Amino acid sequence: MLWLLADKDPMTEVLPEALFRLWPTHLYFTNHMLMALVAAILMLLIFPPLFRKASSDAPSGLRNFFESLLEFTRDQVFRPALGENTDRFLPFLWTLTFFILFCNVMGQIPLDNAITLVDHKEHHFNVTATGALQTTGALALCAFVVIHVAGLRQLARHLMQGTYGKHPEDHPPGELVTSDSHFRHEHAGHGMSPVKAWALAPLLYLWNFAPHPFRPEPGQTKLLWVADIFMWGFLLVLELIGALIKPFALMIRLFANMIAGHIVLGALIFLIPLTSGLLIQLGLGMPITIMSLLIRFLELFVAFLQTYIFVFLTTMFIAMAVAPEH
Repeated sequence: MLWLLADKDPMTEVLPEALFRLWPTHLYFTNHMLMALVAAILMLLIFPPLFRKASSDAPSGLRNFFESLLEFTRDQVFRPALGENTDRFLPFLWTLTFFILFCNVMGQIPLDNAITLVDHKEHHFNVTATGALQTTGALALCAFVVIHVAGLRQLARHLMQGTYGKHPEDHPPGELVTSDSHFRHEHAGHGMSPVKAWALAPLLYLWNFAPHPFRPEPGQTKLLWVADIFMWGFLLVLELIGALIKPFALMIRLFANMIAGHIVLGALIFLIPLTSGLLIQLGLGMPITIMSLLIRFLELFVAFLQTYIFVFLTTMFIAMAVAPEH
């Protein structure tokens, strides 16, 4: 109960606390920045030593734990959506996964509360880094850039290979096509130079960003282009708004879910000292303590769940950007 009572103000998990000023600027290094930095340092200390050398032996200990997480995310989350493009995005997606996971989990360890019990001074350095909009906003911005840069790069590759507008489903009857890469290799034509491809890619990316519901088929009247372009412009506005809403939703979802448990926990514990009388405090404190412990376990589950959701949605958005039919 004393451990939980050390965290008295639920807003300390939301509002950043300046630790020191970043000289010579007027910017301040906050507790959320500190925990994000600790998460990054832990990743550098854990993963390079564990996976520096390939081993044919069965993994054990810490390597077995992280390797199982790596394989699960690669085979069950990334590969079903990205297919043959999986390996291209593994470094980014794995880094994103474990950075968010480390930030989420470290925020569940009440180290500053334990120190408060010893020196009787309030400390708020051990917060959830993803409980700050600055952190989740930066992660969402990184995802936004990777999504659309990946789409532009994929389009430019098709232009340079001469396979733009050609899909595996367009192959002649009876021809065996094992993969999209096999199709591109077999049907590669005279592609553009890299300079022309990258100059044209943004225009084509924007042109394909919204559907063309009235695009005339061969043999149809060209007047359908008027209705098609009008409807395309309307849908393009909606698609561009949706492209901005996607990272915004990623930012708010992760932020809100990571601070919700802390606020509920702090609000419950704050009820104990407000009650008058020792017997009333004991009678109220015991069920609140039990409930608080259950919330701690729920928060730990949410830490893993929100990591999965953020990375899963990012993977789906990347897959939509690099899909040839998009």
